[in-house]
Amino acid sequence: MEADLPVKEIMTREVCVEFKDESLLNASRKMIEYGVGSIVVIENGRPVGIVTEKDLIEKVISRNKLPSDVMLKDIMSYPLVTITPATSLREAARIMLKKGIRRLPVVDEMGNLVGIVTDNDILRVSLDIGELARLITENSIGYSEELYGKCEKCGRFSDNLIEHNGLRICEDCLETYE
Repeated sequence: MEADLPVKEIMTREVCVEFKDESLLNASRKMIEYGVGSIVVIENGRPVGIVTEKDLIEKVISRNKLPSDVMLKDIMSYPLVTITPATSLREAARIMLKKGIRRLPVVDEMGNLVGIVTDNDILRVSLDIGELARLITENSIGYSEELYGKCEKCGRFSDNLIEHNGLRICEDCLETYE
């Protein structure tokens, strides 16, 4: 992952938000409309909490509560962990891992919500960078397609496959043939 890439480059700018006094039923409908697994709870125009699918399971479904009877303020996770648009992807990922969270609302210097970054956003960028590295490797002098990939015997990924009896296999599997 490119450590210096700021989250503002990948964040979702249209965030699913709702007021803290809204019912979970209405909020969940809005989450479906946005196609997201969380809703940022706002008060006086500022983000104050978040309700995620996990909150729904732990605080509503498992307790057999009716979504129409539950207000967001009663189940939201807070205090809200936020980052700024200039925060690097690496730092955002570190915060998510340390705090055990999957979403980070992005706020400007005034505390206004300007976006959200999820673990999937970071993973997508990481995979894109990995794909770029693969393309560079493929176009390098001396590249051989057989050097890396999935072992055709054990199925593990290896960056050092060897052609043996018509199969591309890893070094460990080659030892079992010898």
